[in-house]
Amino acid sequence: MSSVKVMLVVSLFIPAVRPSSDLFQLECLPTVGIFTQTTVIRCFFKKTNDINIVAVYLSKAEQKEPCFSQEDSKRSGDPRFSLENFAVGPSLQISDTMFSDEGEYVYRVVTDVGVKEIQLSISVTAKYKDPFTSTWPEYVTDGGPVSLYCNATDGYPEGFIHWFDRSGANWTMNAELIKKDPKDINGVKSVALSSKLEFKSINLGLAPFRCIIFNSKYVQDGESTLKITSAISDDNKDSSGSNTTNIVAGVMVIGSLIAGLLFALLIFRKKQIQNGRRPSAHPIIGYEKGRADDDEDLENGGKQT
Repeated sequence: MSSVKVMLVVSLFIPAVRPSSDLFQLECLPTVGIFTQTTVIRCFFKKTNDINIVAVYLSKAEQKEPCFSQEDSKRSGDPRFSLENFAVGPSLQISDTMFSDEGEYVYRVVTDVGVKEIQLSISVTAKYKDPFTSTWPEYVTDGGPVSLYCNATDGYPEGFIHWFDRSGANWTMNAELIKKDPKDINGVKSVALSSKLEFKSINLGLAPFRCIIFNSKYVQDGESTLKITSAISDDNKDSSGSNTTNIVAGVMVIGSLIAGLLFALLIFRKKQIQNGRRPSAHPIIGYEKGRADDDEDLENGGKQT
């Protein structure tokens, strides 16, 4: 009879000491941060909606001391780390993300209903800058040879370069992609990309071409439109410019000649008028003098001395 009572007591006691792991679960998603930007580590509780966080501790897997901890409003460790919202959930965030933040972490969360510990991972990427594009030769003849170049820097890990023409057709299979060895300068990683798309006989109707940069996850990082300069149109531009210069010069010369001719005609006309007035005065003076002599002869009786 006593044995039955003992078994009954034990069976009633077992449910009362269920481990806290059955009360809630903690999950964190794999995190990819972007260099120099703010990274959010998404974590959440499962199986409960009514739970309060008491403290959190984040440590790198190979280190004993936490790189970040927070108990109520008291924080310690790396100041770039913080709880995204202490009152809402266990998600973390890192401001000004660095490549040194990459790695495996142990995340310990203390709540009012128990303690949970989970491993999480953080990887860091760097965004590529907008690419630089060019052609060789600089001036291109329709139907002639040309090489299109696209270069991108400062991205990590290594990405991809794709080529598209004006209709959206993808020419990447015809291009050569060169990925330079990764660089690590003072903890800043980067991989430079260079792509060459060569045509033995280019159809300028396909221009302009677009060079698009994708990161390692095939998410677009940057884009540049390459406008090809036609050698023929450039020659026409030079020719039209030269013709315009010649026309202006010709007009100026002709205008100068006309002005000079008008000035010469004006001077000639003025001299002609002056020369025309002088002869007309002499007959009148001579006639008056002659009449005076005749009067004197008549007074003397017409005698000549």
